[in-house]
Amino acid sequence: MRIQQPYTSERVVLRHQGRDRTFVVVTPDDLPANPPALLYFHGSLQNGNVARNFTGRIFDDMAARAGVVLAYPDGVDRHFNDTRLRLREKTRELGVDDVGFTRAIVDWLGEHRGVDTSRVHACGYSNGGQMVMRLLHDAPGLLAGAATFAATMPAKGNRVDGLGEADTPTPYLAMHGTADHIVKYDGGVAGLDDAHSRGVLVSAFESARYFAATNGLDDSDHKAVAGPEGVTVDRWSREGVPTVELWSIEGMGHVVPTPKQLPASIGPGTDSVVASDVLARFFGWE
Repeated sequence: MRIQQPYTSERVVLRHQGRDRTFVVVTPDDLPANPPALLYFHGSLQNGNVARNFTGRIFDDMAARAGVVLAYPDGVDRHFNDTRLRLREKTRELGVDDVGFTRAIVDWLGEHRGVDTSRVHACGYSNGGQMVMRLLHDAPGLLAGAATFAATMPAKGNRVDGLGEADTPTPYLAMHGTADHIVKYDGGVAGLDDAHSRGVLVSAFESARYFAATNGLDDSDHKAVAGPEGVTVDRWSREGVPTVELWSIEGMGHVVPTPKQLPASIGPGTDSVVASDVLARFFGWE
C-alpha cells in the first residue's frame, strides 16, 4: 500500500530556445501564501526524478514540512551547461542556455504556484552544483540563497568563456566529503577518469573562501567550529553580510549527505548529517 505523501508532484514542459525543457515541481499540500522556492539541480547523467530517488526524497519531505515549493530542472542530455570550460557534453555543444531556462522556471513558479520570486533559492549536486555557481555569476540577484554538494569552483583557466561576476552578496552553503575522489576535496583534476576529465577545480576550502570574498568577507571574518561527529564547519560571517559556510564531512565520498545507501563507486556516504536539514536551517526554514 502506497503511503500518502504531504505533497503532489507534476512534470512541467516549457518551450525554451526552440526545444521542450522539463522540470518536476513538488508542491506541499499545506502551502502558505507567497511561499519561497528551492531549485534542485541534478548531477551528471541524472534527471530530476533520478535526483529525487538518489537523495531518498529528503528534499521533498523537507519542502513539505517548511512550506517550500521545490522544482527539479532536467538538463539537456542529462547535463547542465555549467561554469567549467572543460565540459565535453551535448549541452555545451548545443549552447544550451540553462540560465535562461532557470529564469523561465522562476517565472512559472511565480505565476502558477504564487512563489515570492525574491525568495528563490537553489542547490545542486556535482554538475548541478556547478550550475548553481553559474547562476551566481551569470544571474546575480536571482537567488536568495545557494547551496552546493560535491562541487567546487573551477580554477581560473578552467572557467567557461564569458562567465559573469558574482557581484551580489548571497548566503552560500557548501557540503563536501573529504574522501571525494571525483571532485577532490583538496582540489585538482576532476572527473571519473582521464577520459571524462572536467579540468582543474580549486579545493573545497578555497571555493568557499572565494564565495566569502564575493560577499565582502575576508579571513578576519572566518572561524572553524566543530559540527556533529566527523564534521568541521568553516564559517565566514559578519553582521549585515550574507554568511558562507563549508561543511567538511570526514570520509564521505562524492555524494549528497543522506541516510540512503549509495553506490560504492561514488564513495562512502555518511550518518553524521542530512543535507536537507542543514540546508533548511541555513536558509532559515526550520
